[in-house]
Amino acid sequence: MTRRTDRLRLRATITVPLFAALTLWGCGNPSPTLTPAAGDDPIAALLALPMERLIAYDAEIDLTAEQEEIKRAALTPIPAPCCSDRSAYTCCCQCNLGRAWWGLSKVLITEHGQSAAEVQANVERWIRNVRPQGFAGDSCYTGRCSTAARHDGCSGMNPRRIVS
Repeated sequence: MTRRTDRLRLRATITVPLFAALTLWGCGNPSPTLTPAAGDDPIAALLALPMERLIAYDAEIDLTAEQEEIKRAALTPIPAPCCSDRSAYTCCCQCNLGRAWWGLSKVLITEHGQSAAEVQANVERWIRNVRPQGFAGDSCYTGRCSTAARHDGCSGMNPRRIVS
C-alpha cells in the first residue's frame, strides 16, 4: 500500500464513526422539528419552537418601556385567538396560549430588533401555524381553557402543565 492509501483509510476510520456519533447526538443534522428553510431563517426557527420555550421567554425577558410599547403596538391589532373580543395584548387571562405569543413577541423585540409591524406579522404567522384552520375566538368563554391550542383551546392555565 502507498502512503496516500494509508492516510485515506485512516481518515475514513476516524471520520465515519465521528459523523455517526454526531448524527446520533443530533449534531450532524438539523432538528427534526425544523424544516430545512427554518435552519437558514432564524425567525422561522423561532416560530417552530415548542410552546414551552416561548412561555419561558415570557417569564425570562423583561422589556424596557420602549420595548413594551413596541409589543403593545404589535399585539393590539391582533384579536386574541382564545377570546377574540380582546386583543392579543390584553387577552382576558394569562393562559398558556397567551404566554406563548407574549414570549414570542418579547424575543422578536429584544433579540431580533423587530419593529411593531414585524412582530405583528410574525405573531400572526405563529398563530396560523398553531391552528391553520383558525380559532373560534371563544375558548376562554366556553370551557376550553384546558384544551390544546391545536384543538381550539388555551393549552391550559399553568405554565408548568401545558396541554398539548
